[in-house]
Amino acid sequence: MADWRLEVLGGARLLGLAEPLELQRRVAAVLAWLALEGPTPKYRLAGMLWPDSGEDTARNNMRQLLRRLRVAIGADLVLGGDVVSLSDRVSTDAVELEAHVFAGRHARALALAGSLLGSLDFDDCPDFEAWLRRAREQLEGLRRRAASAEADSREQKGDLPGALHFAERLLVLDPLSEEAFRRLMRLHYLSGDRLAALALFERCQKMLREEYDASPHPDTLALVRDVERGAVRPRATGSPPGKRLPLTVLRPPVLVGRAREWERLEEAWKERRLALVMAEPGVGKTRLALDFAASKGRFTVFAGRPGDSEVPYSLFVRHTRQLFIERPELPRGLEPWIRRELARVMPELSPGEEIPPMHNEGERVRCLDAYSEVLRRCTEGLACFLTDDLQFADAASLEVGAYAHARFHEAGALPRIIDCCRSGGLSPEVLAITRRMEEGGLLMNVALEPLSPVAVGEMLESLDLPGATSLAGEMTRYTGGNPLFITETLKHLMESGSLERGWPERLPPPGRVRQLIQQRLERLSPLALQLAQVAALALTDFNLELAGEVLEVSPLSFSAALGELEAAQIFRGECFTHDLVLEAVRGSLPAALGALLHRRLAQQLERRRAAPATIAQHWMAGGETRRAVPFLVSAAQTDEAHLRRAEAATNYARAASILEAAGELEEAARLKNRVSWT
Repeated sequence: MADWRLEVLGGARLLGLAEPLELQRRVAAVLAWLALEGPTPKYRLAGMLWPDSGEDTARNNMRQLLRRLRVAIGADLVLGGDVVSLSDRVSTDAVELEAHVFAGRHARALALAGSLLGSLDFDDCPDFEAWLRRAREQLEGLRRRAASAEADSREQKGDLPGALHFAERLLVLDPLSEEAFRRLMRLHYLSGDRLAALALFERCQKMLREEYDASPHPDTLALVRDVERGAVRPRATGSPPGKRLPLTVLRPPVLVGRAREWERLEEAWKERRLALVMAEPGVGKTRLALDFAASKGRFTVFAGRPGDSEVPYSLFVRHTRQLFIERPELPRGLEPWIRRELARVMPELSPGEEIPPMHNEGERVRCLDAYSEVLRRCTEGLACFLTDDLQFADAASLEVGAYAHARFHEAGALPRIIDCCRSGGLSPEVLAITRRMEEGGLLMNVALEPLSPVAVGEMLESLDLPGATSLAGEMTRYTGGNPLFITETLKHLMESGSLERGWPERLPPPGRVRQLIQQRLERLSPLALQLAQVAALALTDFNLELAGEVLEVSPLSFSAALGELEAAQIFRGECFTHDLVLEAVRGSLPAALGALLHRRLAQQLERRRAAPATIAQHWMAGGETRRAVPFLVSAAQTDEAHLRRAEAATNYARAASILEAAGELEEAARLKNRVSWT
């Protein structure tokens, strides 16, 4: 149990003595850094806090600082020799804020107010000042996320006063956000205060004019027109109150039956080996990996998505862009040669510059060196990073991860890595990479089996649902111990009102979880179902603006549909809650409608200049195969520029086959020659 409390929000003081101890500036810096960043070489901190002193002086200053702290409080709260860490006896308000947000305790997170280290400044310590500025921005980002999520949650529950309160908090936290203004305008109107909504629009207009010399977004103008004529609709509140699904069913509170697998992960962690968690869909590999990673400290998740495999580097690029947004100092600090290599897949880093293609293996290795260095910097300070749904990932991104792991493994310069994948889901190329890593002692396989009958009983008991525990035997036989199937079956039993009456006489055949999901889809409104269907086909390109263009409606009209999909556990944000849900939605599409949506997606993605391979896939799935040819050729040329010859040959061969079927034999022969050349 922590018996000391470090408060670094709004100031810097230590609680645990008879009177609070106000911390001196550099003492506060050391404790705040260790609380948020974890174990750190002692003399790295010394160099940051005494940058103008010689190495020996800085080291001596650090020793004296830690000695004075130990004498002042009569306890060792900073532990270790060359590498120091904060004692487990210390709880920290900033760390609790992070934990509350990630656990969904948004109101508790927002109760922890104040800027990191308050008004303390470190102008004479530029490296620490840069870290402090970034850490403050990250905490403010978490607060904005918490306020937004809590406002959404209160509105979906019908608590409009509560939603208004947190929407106002969000606007205070993000006063230059037009989206935050729109949210608050809509809630004021739904609460019956039309004048307040219109006054807020005037404030928004003034802010945009003064800060950006800009006019309101079309969505904002559409909203104010709706307010003026009284046409704003509330978000769907999900199931009726009597049928609302408890949070315990949406995410069981206890991880059961995984002691053996946890030990395997511990072993891989101690040996700094990559852990590859393999299991059938729904068995709980992501839950296990997330809980384990959370037990080790700060981590990030790289999530593979259906469609990634068609676009080389898509997984790597998507998450690198996101991390660059969160940490803008990262792209600014890239050396010119790294920036130039990264611009091959992120052209926004070098606008207007034509990056020449690679010509030999040496240039390809240089590119991998750059990408792996970017990965190292993006994950610096984390305990681990987790790649989820590895079966969807593109081979090029996985090659970057494997290369970085091999390159930095001995030096320990890369966080631990945990990968999650469906059993049998890896391509032959990726399987070959994992086998080489396992043979070289760099990787450990962690196989995950369905829950045992005893574990199923423990899981049902942890949910605290009347009547659930008595169904352990039937539930085990029906679901085979698959945790996702268990929760889906419970949702069905609760929504049908049969949970407390015992096991029903009729259910879909065992293991057919898609049928249960399908029944939930059938209860959706037409617009919500159409939105989910577009998302299932658009995959990584999906957003509300694209869906609005495809369905020919205003994105603003999706407000109720999006709330409905979240309440039905189809969406979480703008993503599917599970890839089995995505597959069920895709399966709900009649063939003719699916082809039409693919063609519309291809048209819109052409206009947006999306990845050529993606556009080609939509044209082919839409039955317009000839229109896919130029995009297949463009994708092949991109592959060639990265010396990814196998992918280039595949795309040229696809294009040649289409041309042959269309009778364009001369052009088909030219592309076949390209296949043999690659």
